[in-house]
Amino acid sequence: MKKIALIITFTLALVSLNAQEETFRQSFLEANTLMEENQYNVALPIWLKLQAEQPANFNVNYKVGVCYIHSANDKRKALDYLVKAVQNTTKNYDPFSSSEKKSPIESYFYLARAYHINYELDNGMLNYNSFKQKISKKHYLFNEVDHHIEQCKNAKIAVANPVNIKVSNMGRLINSAAGDYSPVLSVDESTIYFTSRRIRKDSSNYYIKDVSDGKHYEDIYVSYNYDGVWTEPELLGINTEGHEATVNISTDGQTLFIYKDDNGDGNIYVSEQEDGEWSIPKKLGSDINLESRETHAHISPDGNFLYFVSDRKKGMGGQDIYMCKKLPNGEWAKAQNLGDVINTPYDEDGVFIHPDGKTMYFSSKGHSSIGGFDIFYSIKDDAGNWSKPVNMGYPVNSTEDDVFFVTSADGKRGYYSSFQDKGYGEKDIYKISLEDADAKPLTLLTAFIRIAGQEGFPSDALITVTNNETDERERIYKPRKKDGKFSIILEPGNDYHIVYTAAGFTQEEDLYIPPISAYQEINRGIDLDDVIFGNPEDTIVNNTTNNSTANNNNSSTSNNNTTTNTNTSNNNTNTEPNPEVEKLKEMVEALKKEVEALKKELEKKAVAVAVDTTNNSPYNDIENPTNVTTELGEVSYAQYFKYNKNKLDREHPDYKKMISEAALKCKTTRRLVIEISSSASKVPSKTFKTNEALARKRGYDAKRDITTSLLEKGVSINAILFKEISTSVNGPDYGFGKIQNTDVYEKYQYVIIKIK
Repeated sequence: MKKIALIITFTLALVSLNAQEETFRQSFLEANTLMEENQYNVALPIWLKLQAEQPANFNVNYKVGVCYIHSANDKRKALDYLVKAVQNTTKNYDPFSSSEKKSPIESYFYLARAYHINYELDNGMLNYNSFKQKISKKHYLFNEVDHHIEQCKNAKIAVANPVNIKVSNMGRLINSAAGDYSPVLSVDESTIYFTSRRIRKDSSNYYIKDVSDGKHYEDIYVSYNYDGVWTEPELLGINTEGHEATVNISTDGQTLFIYKDDNGDGNIYVSEQEDGEWSIPKKLGSDINLESRETHAHISPDGNFLYFVSDRKKGMGGQDIYMCKKLPNGEWAKAQNLGDVINTPYDEDGVFIHPDGKTMYFSSKGHSSIGGFDIFYSIKDDAGNWSKPVNMGYPVNSTEDDVFFVTSADGKRGYYSSFQDKGYGEKDIYKISLEDADAKPLTLLTAFIRIAGQEGFPSDALITVTNNETDERERIYKPRKKDGKFSIILEPGNDYHIVYTAAGFTQEEDLYIPPISAYQEINRGIDLDDVIFGNPEDTIVNNTTNNSTANNNNSSTSNNNTTTNTNTSNNNTNTEPNPEVEKLKEMVEALKKEVEALKKELEKKAVAVAVDTTNNSPYNDIENPTNVTTELGEVSYAQYFKYNKNKLDREHPDYKKMISEAALKCKTTRRLVIEISSSASKVPSKTFKTNEALARKRGYDAKRDITTSLLEKGVSINAILFKEISTSVNGPDYGFGKIQNTDVYEKYQYVIIKIK
């Protein structure tokens, strides 16, 4: 009996061991596949689990270290795992075998990177050299080693000579537990646009995540600064359910540059301020957006030069910075590479043109980088040539990537995103005070436009600036929609003629900026008296105007010290009320009430056929119509997906036909009611947590793509009305190993679209 018991025990142990090995093998293969697809952050938790089970497995320690090196914020954690990995390496390494316990020779390279990132620079150079001695010149990393060694040498010098800066977190209102980055600020630093992957306030993106990293898609937010306090960030109306990320904003604040992933073909788009709202983003023309990846762009203050980043062929190497000049017809000329003074065989990114028009900040892995991307600046001379780039120094730059850096108008403050131990979440936005930086010789003109007796500010307000010294063409500015504030950069040594117009009023003045004028702190440049049209006795004083008046009073002494203000204003105001004007005002108010009544009546009629249950519609408080039909009938499209796929084929002839017919229908019906049904089969999803999540993803991606396609056809966003998306999981139960039976499962993996 004892013998039988021993046999049973041994057999059970053997079965258990085989089961554990099979589980390990499957997890190994899954994590390995994810790494092949560059999804390091998704593979990392699997490798960490396997490392906990087999802490002495040198190969698994290597895999963990590589995933950490490729992470956004946890690169420094790679060191301990790679120290273990190099203890047992082999030249006959099999990367796909789960039974491989040794690590590859590349472990020395990644260990050197980990030491480099952790500022153990001598150890970094030692391991870079060790790795170089173990490989041939044909190795794919051979040419990179010397560059990394040079970066370590640069880092030693930089760390020994730090620049004088102060770093402060932008605060809990701006930053969240999710990633917050790529800050873009108005020229007076009173408005910030930034990218965030947080859950929206209405939770509308709760279930919508990027399959590549499991995080919410990027959204663009805006926040306003009143007396040093930032408002709660607001979601910009141009966001979709895909990626939208901030890139830059023009000096006049009227053009916002954003980045869209476009299914891996990254492109630069622009959105313009129209009646206080941001327009639907349009892709930049000329040869700016090609099949290559364009990641960043900025425009010169005068609007005549566009700088952008691209990895297109025939460049200097990797990503380069290019320039386009505006033609007389308003179009952009062909792109020109900025050449080897700015670009290197390595990547450049994050270009930013200072308001002075001649200082360019950008990031580069070349030049005198101390590790990854570093921030540099270059000055353009009168002949249009850029100077040799200067490294911003340590600790502005680190041994990791430092990108997307923007500065204030005076050049003494910078804004960037970084992961720090005391931050609020994954990545936060910080402000840097450059204590020893020289102020830029510019003048910031700020004020508010208001109409006496009227709340808010006039939507048609404009400021026109003409340089009398150079006969420069007129430049037009619009005030901020929130409160009517405007901010304009003026160069010293010039005489300007400024015209303010709003609500039929006009006011003019001449302003001279002396050549010796130096930049004053924001809100201590030239704060004009608020431009008030109408009768001052009727002025409505609210919190915003009180704040601006206080700023103006506080800065009055500095104004006198920095400029000579020749004010020839034509104030269109009267000290006593004019009876005829008052009568006209009453008539205007009566007409306004009639217009509002008519608008409400039209809205009541419109909502009978226009409803959006996704809470994006202006009529979301009306019951959902279930029997909406049109004389032109229904158009539809169905697409079936391969395993784990969720992207619509927008190039399919049937899809294009549906969109074209829907756009034509909209010209008659004035609205489109869209139904989406999405389904997933019961085959387990490798990427998504559940099949329900995959079905939802298919439905919401379809909604995003349909919206984009219809907008491209000229359909108004207000005419696109979605009924609640129907999602489900269907088909037979999944049998292990039967994923190849596509005829059984794929007919339950679909999206069906009906447009009425």
